Parts: sequence; C-alpha cells; structure tokens
Amino acid sequence: MSINEQNASELELQHVHNVYENIASHFSETRQKPWPNVVKFLSKAVIGSIILDVGCGNAKYFTDTFNIFQLGCDRSRQLAEICRTRNHQVFNCDCLQLPVRSNCIDFCISIAVLHHLATPDRRLKALTEICRVLTVGGQALVYVWAKEQKRNSSLSTYLKQSKTNKINTETLNEGQSNKNYHINQIKVDLPVHTNRSNFIHNDLLVPWKLNQKKLEGNDPKTHLRYYHVFEETELRLLCEQIPNCKIVDYYYDQGNWCIIFEKLI
Repeated sequence: MSINEQNASELELQHVHNVYENIASHFSETRQKPWPNVVKFLSKAVIGSIILDVGCGNAKYFTDTFNIFQLGCDRSRQLAEICRTRNHQVFNCDCLQLPVRSNCIDFCISIAVLHHLATPDRRLKALTEICRVLTVGGQALVYVWAKEQKRNSSLSTYLKQSKTNKINTETLNEGQSNKNYHINQIKVDLPVHTNRSNFIHNDLLVPWKLNQKKLEGNDPKTHLRYYHVFEETELRLLCEQIPNCKIVDYYYDQGNWCIIFEKLI
C-alpha cells in the first residue's frame, strides 16, 4: 500500500512526532550552528518585524535582538520546553494548521520540516499555511532535504560527515537501503536508509541512534524518522500552486532545496 491521506497521519505520528519526543535532548545537542543562508535571510528583518519559525526545534535561529519580535512553533513538546528554558516565545502546534491569524508575519522560516510530511497534499497545505500568515509583501524561506546529495562533483555536508563515521567512499557514492521496515498499523513498507550515503528512494526511514551515554543500560536505541527527499523542481512546483505566492529565489544549499517566496495579496 502506498502512502495516502488516511495513513500519512499515522506514519508521521509514529516516525516523526513520537521520535522527536524521544530524541529531543540529543537532537538539540547536535543542532547548535545556524546555516549562513538562513541567517542572511533573517537579517532582512527591520525594527518592529515579526518573525515566525515553523518547526523551530531548539530555536537555534532565534537571536538576542530586542527590537524584532520572534515567535517559534513546533509539534514536539520536549523541544518547545527546551526553547522556553532559553526564554524564547514558542508554542506547540501542527504545521498543517497554524494557530496564527492571517496577514501578520513579516518573515517566516521553516527549516527541515516539510520533508517530514508524507503526501504532496500535506506538503502543499503546510506551504499554503505559511503563505496565509504572511503579511502582503512578507517573505518565507523553506528548506527541504534534497534527494541529490552530490552536485557539480561536490559532496553535501551530510555526505562529508561520513568521514567521521569511517564509511568508505564506495558506500558513500552508491548509497543503499539495507532493509525494508513494515509499519503494521498502516500496512506500509518503507526502505531504511544507510546514514551518510546517497538517497536512492524518495520516501524512506532514516535511523537516529541515541547517544549511548544518554541511555539507561548499555544498548543504544535507534529511532527511525520518516523523510520525503525532494527532486530538483518538486518544491518549486508546489509553491507555484499557491495563487498569491511569488517565487523570489530557488537554490541548492548543502544537500537541501531551498525556496524564498513572497505573498502578493
């Protein structure tokens, strides 16, 4: 059975939302350095701007600027709590239905979130929600994982990290899925990706191994996160379906497809 609207929600619950609740602390420890092009986008904010980070994680893109109002939202209660301990204004919600009134956000970012949604319709709905909350002339930046992790003979940061994990070049360049994982409740089989290798499937499960020191006992726990990795034009084509959306820029950045769009009316 393929992924459809009926089973997508359950798939995301099991292999996105529940996983992030379990790995939140370890995930936050590994997500400290902001990506330069995201910081560059946010630097366009002027005094009085309202910024919303959809899927804010541990709020690594929040700054100490006092004349700009920063809001974050995330589905994970554990990650939101980490943000609150850092005195950030965050709330819990699903990106498919943002509890934010229309036409009030000047700049919105959603970094590495959309690729956790399991159908094209759900991905389009999330993008449409982002556009809805923007002011007229407001802009959004969205990053998604690219299926293409080697571009112009250059390896993405994701693949380069394989050297640390001592994965050889042959495995790195070929990519592989070492098994299929059957999700009984929704009757879906998805390939399990080999970390730090090229993607050969669009829909897959990517292992996250918790740091052994963070666990009770001796055996590290591996969680499987669902991803949809994007083809080159896929994100652009989704945004082109939003009537009041103008694409400002579309680019590839270290293994991600990235789009900046502006709300017209």
